[in-house]
Amino acid sequence: MSADEHSSAESKPRIQVTAHGPYRVEGDVAIYDADGMLRTETGVWHLCRCGGSRNKPFCDATHGLKGFDGQETADHDTIATRRSAYPAEAVTVLDDRSRCAHFGQCTDRLPAVFRARDEPFVEPHGAPADQIVDVVRGCPSGALAYALDHEQTPIEEHEPASIHPIIDGPYRVRGAVQVVGADGLAYEVRERQTLCRCGQSSTKPFCDGSHWYAGFRDPLPEELQHNVPTMFEWLGGLEALERLTTRFYADILGDPDPLLEPLFRGMNPDHPKHVAAWLAETFGGPRLYTEEHGGYEHMVAQHLDRHLTEEQRQRWVSRLVATTDLVGLPADPDFRASFLGYLEWGSRIAVFNSAPGVSVIEHAPVPQWSWGNSQPYVAQPWDAPDSAERGRARYARQAIEYQTGPWDPSDT
Repeated sequence: MSADEHSSAESKPRIQVTAHGPYRVEGDVAIYDADGMLRTETGVWHLCRCGGSRNKPFCDATHGLKGFDGQETADHDTIATRRSAYPAEAVTVLDDRSRCAHFGQCTDRLPAVFRARDEPFVEPHGAPADQIVDVVRGCPSGALAYALDHEQTPIEEHEPASIHPIIDGPYRVRGAVQVVGADGLAYEVRERQTLCRCGQSSTKPFCDGSHWYAGFRDPLPEELQHNVPTMFEWLGGLEALERLTTRFYADILGDPDPLLEPLFRGMNPDHPKHVAAWLAETFGGPRLYTEEHGGYEHMVAQHLDRHLTEEQRQRWVSRLVATTDLVGLPADPDFRASFLGYLEWGSRIAVFNSAPGVSVIEHAPVPQWSWGNSQPYVAQPWDAPDSAERGRARYARQAIEYQTGPWDPSDT
């Protein structure tokens, strides 16, 4: 293979489904986000498939945190063996139900041809051929295709390879992009495809409309963006912090640490609870330290002229972090990164305030510390394994009520 041939093979667009993980996108493929912004045009990128990434459309390994089941269920048969043909005088509509993403654009735009509640689904005599062609070309999944003048070979328009996340829906894939299953078996190349990105489809890796039933949202609406727990709530509240500080100081004094034991020898028996109260207020909990223990000024006073060393500071941080494992505080990377960030920041301030003759900031509120660049993965309604199934049942009940009695469309 020549250098040019090798380069061409490397840039050929391809989407590799990984086992219970993301889509691995390779080659010259334009990747957009749900807001329509171009993010990249070539290289190797991993796109979220579980619905939970905080960095959509890219994967951030949340599939591992949520235990995502990405088992593929789509068959590898050819499109021709799955399609049904509906011929009319000037156009033949070809329909592959197994790849339908159920967007409803066909039933909304041309209900006389594409009948949501009747069989067969397609009535090709229901509208002029040009109207049918226009609607079929808009089918995002490629489930619908068309042929002209009694031909059976569908007409497809080739486009450059691209991936567009549809708002609150799947990835719309354009161009001759090869999709390969996690088992190494390739699916037939198609010009139009929709790949599941909510994690709920029953025809993975392709979309089957489950995002609608599951209530999948991306971009995340404002009301969900503001529904993030505080670090105090996330770690388990005051009881968890008191469990942490009690164990931490007991271990330092029970099996004397040569660096830290001298600092806490003869400490007030309530000291662990005081530290827990400080951490609680810092991480977004109640203002216990301010209201009951003297607030910021009291904490600063505890460190004046203590001559803390960098070695002691590092030991204090490392032992406290180790104790979080011993008492069962959350181990997710988002919490641990933010928690460690505060310990590093706060302990360095303590060392500074403990130096002889230092000019300290005497009056200030207790600092507030929250999530850093990565907020915690919080399970959304669409993350429940049966969310799409429950959505379908709810929709079926509403459809029956709409036909037979009162129906409340807000009951979703």
